Amino acid sequence: MRYAQLAGPRAIQIVDQPDPQPSPGRVLVEIDVCGIGGSDRTAYERGFVEAPAWFGHEWTGRIVGLGAGVIGHFEGERVVAGVSAPCGRCGSCVVGRTDTCQSVLAQIVGVDPRAPDHGGFATHSLVDPLRLVPVRDGIDRRDAALIEPAAVAAHAVRRAGLRIGDIVVVVGAGTIGLLTAELARLSGAASVMAVDPSMSRRELACDLGADAAFNRLEDGAAQWLADTTHGLGADAVFVCVDTAEALTEGISLVCAGGAVVAVGVGNRIDNLSITALLSREADFRVSLGYSRDDVRRIQSLMQQDRLRVRPLIRTPVVDGLDALPASFEADDPARSGPPKVLVQPR
Repeated sequence: MRYAQLAGPRAIQIVDQPDPQPSPGRVLVEIDVCGIGGSDRTAYERGFVEAPAWFGHEWTGRIVGLGAGVIGHFEGERVVAGVSAPCGRCGSCVVGRTDTCQSVLAQIVGVDPRAPDHGGFATHSLVDPLRLVPVRDGIDRRDAALIEPAAVAAHAVRRAGLRIGDIVVVVGAGTIGLLTAELARLSGAASVMAVDPSMSRRELACDLGADAAFNRLEDGAAQWLADTTHGLGADAVFVCVDTAEALTEGISLVCAGGAVVAVGVGNRIDNLSITALLSREADFRVSLGYSRDDVRRIQSLMQQDRLRVRPLIRTPVVDGLDALPASFEADDPARSGPPKVLVQPR
């Protein structure tokens, strides 16, 4: 088998080792495709990642071996990276807060005791079966690689408490932002506006259902929002960009009593002023990952062709791990076309 690991800032090492055998309680998965996410690019620039399993966490594949004691799965089954159901034992579960189950949160960021020792930029991976979710019939293998990021977006929409007829703003139209905008519309939003500096991303946002898309507030976004909401502001603002400036901008757009949701694990909020939130009694919420139920809902929407993810996928797919370093070295190809780059390890 072969897998990629970080060897320093802007350096990727391809490791060759004998094909693994499924150990007791583990499943051997042959990886079909793995998406390059924003956190992967950040890790590549920094040269390290908090957990090896996190570098390449948007993957899908097929089970090719079952360890002793594994039940509920079979060889040849298509699966996608996911999380287990709430454990029912941690402090959060005991008090009924299963959405913040500590076991699930550890799995999301790859620090649980049974996390793989590398991510999905690999030909194979030995995985805890609790982290596997079967892929439903009718979902293409490339589309399946977007189940995990779509579940992240679904979780954010749920965290916002979106209501039918709400006005929504999405700051940042990368993969997560575009999926958030699309899911907000599916959840009943009356109007959706996207803000992103990339023209191709703005066009894609509108193709996927956004009513308007702007480069920045000064280019008409604030006026469009004022006209649409009669000066009240957006009911929900999703910030899908990892900068304090984006968060400040998002807060300026929310209505009294509305919600600002920071999506992802890296948003920097040091020295962020909350005066605008206080004056409007608006909520500030964070959305880290997703739940197994979010994955279930996303698969239902994809199976019914109601959630469109194919337009987000860049072609051609990166062929082989040897081409992976060049994909990271490219001048952020996601900004000039569809945002999601997929890698075919084999």
